[in-house]
Amino acid sequence: MNPSARKWGWFAAGFRWFSLFVLFALIFGLIGMAIFAGFEIGKRQWFLHSILEKVDQRLEKAVIKVAPGQPAIFSLERRASHLIDLEAEVAKVPVRRVSPYHTIRENGGGLTSFGSDVLLLAYDGRIYAASSSEDVRSTEITVPDTNRAAYEALADDPSNTEYEIEAGYLRYNDLVKFSGPNGPSLAIAYTEYHPDRKCVTNTVALLPLGADVNSINDVQAAPSDWQVIYRTEPCLPLKTRHLAIEGHMAGGKLVFEAPSTLYMTSGDYHFDGMRSEVGPGIAQDPSADYGKILAIDVVSGDGRVVSMGHRNPQGLTLTPDGTLYTLEHGPKGGDELNVVRDGANYGWPLESYGLTYLGASAIPGSLSYGRHSHFERPIYSWVPSIAGSALTYVDGFHPSWDGDLLAAALLDGSLFRLRIAEGRVIYSERIEIGTRIRDVHQHNDGRIVLWTDDRAMVFLTGQDRQNRSEVFAISVQRQGLSSHEAKRLETAISACAECHSFEVGDNVRSPSLARIFGSEIASSDYDGYSDGLSAHEGAWTEETLTEFLQDPQSFAPGTPMPNPGFNDNQLIQSLVAYLKLVSESF
Repeated sequence: MNPSARKWGWFAAGFRWFSLFVLFALIFGLIGMAIFAGFEIGKRQWFLHSILEKVDQRLEKAVIKVAPGQPAIFSLERRASHLIDLEAEVAKVPVRRVSPYHTIRENGGGLTSFGSDVLLLAYDGRIYAASSSEDVRSTEITVPDTNRAAYEALADDPSNTEYEIEAGYLRYNDLVKFSGPNGPSLAIAYTEYHPDRKCVTNTVALLPLGADVNSINDVQAAPSDWQVIYRTEPCLPLKTRHLAIEGHMAGGKLVFEAPSTLYMTSGDYHFDGMRSEVGPGIAQDPSADYGKILAIDVVSGDGRVVSMGHRNPQGLTLTPDGTLYTLEHGPKGGDELNVVRDGANYGWPLESYGLTYLGASAIPGSLSYGRHSHFERPIYSWVPSIAGSALTYVDGFHPSWDGDLLAAALLDGSLFRLRIAEGRVIYSERIEIGTRIRDVHQHNDGRIVLWTDDRAMVFLTGQDRQNRSEVFAISVQRQGLSSHEAKRLETAISACAECHSFEVGDNVRSPSLARIFGSEIASSDYDGYSDGLSAHEGAWTEETLTEFLQDPQSFAPGTPMPNPGFNDNQLIQSLVAYLKLVSESF
């Protein structure tokens, strides 16, 4: 090749690479512009926002019409716990969001009971009623304004560029129906922005109900019908570090104790000396209502601090003996279950089992590291964190659960059943639900109701465990096994159970065998499948199960499943027949 041809070839190759680079740059640039435009449309609610919102609402209605009561994102049929089986009904709630996906911003709310209905106060202030998964409806109640529009307007004011505005954090946190000295009422807690002073409070408002009102269908209310009975003091200024208002740190959970006390958790809104300009943390300031458990008289509106040194107590429940428990959403590795004692100090931010989110280091200014020796200790703490979000006392659900506490988690997507005796947690049972749980509540009829970040209400009932011994006996009878063959089958099943669960959906340690027959190979949510098994197509049938049990490595090279040592084909066939019956029975 002559030098000029070689140079031309190099030039042509370079031009092609340059053209590809320009093309990819244009593509990624257009994608970035689209994402930015979508964000700005949602944030600033420009003219396209109303159109997109209408499209989103029509899509939600279409989902509900196609599959009544079933959410598009989250579904659940049954979960096994240690003592009972949980049957679930799931309902979609048409809560509107700027984003189609759940975020930390556009979440919140709480549950309470009103007659036969469960009421849901969503993060945006809309109140829904549901008696079952097939009966979810909007109510005729409009709540007081958080002044969100005025807060959003700050983002467009050039004089407020020092503030990071995220309006979705300005939200409603909880509601409770109670009967006090003045009759039945609804109470709500929410983060309220005060535009005249550019500050924020935790606010409680009451809606009086007529003594003869027995159904939420008979209640209509405008914002003016509510009575604000309490605003936390002082009114917190907007922060210039991190976010201006951090409403996800509000707490805002409510519990009523007769005759007239409304307890409220009040978080520190990240005025902790780390994400705020001032320090030390406001939770240690006895004159401030933040980082505290408050007791508010519903008649006079007077409030007092019950306990202090809390970070973000998102769960609150009262037991029949008058014990008040709070579930505190701590920092990294610092979630706590506390017994609330009058006058006690729980240490935040001077003491915590948790670490900072940034750098996972000790809390600045803390008096100890990994210890809790200077202040009131929690009776239980989670390491790693579960992002505890709600708490309820169980009574009348199932005899094996009654008297326990249920703690809900966001990060972990689970319920934790806590057995308490002699002032301490005897054990904690994790029950995987599979989605972020925002609130947990026990309804008047005994059902446990969950509110999730997938905009789903989950109605749980407890059922006695299905008798697997009966399934084994039926399998032995159908197969015509001798007593010796039955004992060998029982031994083989026990060997399988050392690693595999026979509970529906329990795929944490290894894939569940409860419904394996007929399912697609490597199709459960177990995340430890080998490449060899994942590459297999088809379903678990008599043939594939037999082949796998005879030699797992030949069937799926690299599988962690050891050879079970079932050298007798008759035994393997009996085991496969048993697994088929189990899949049909559960």
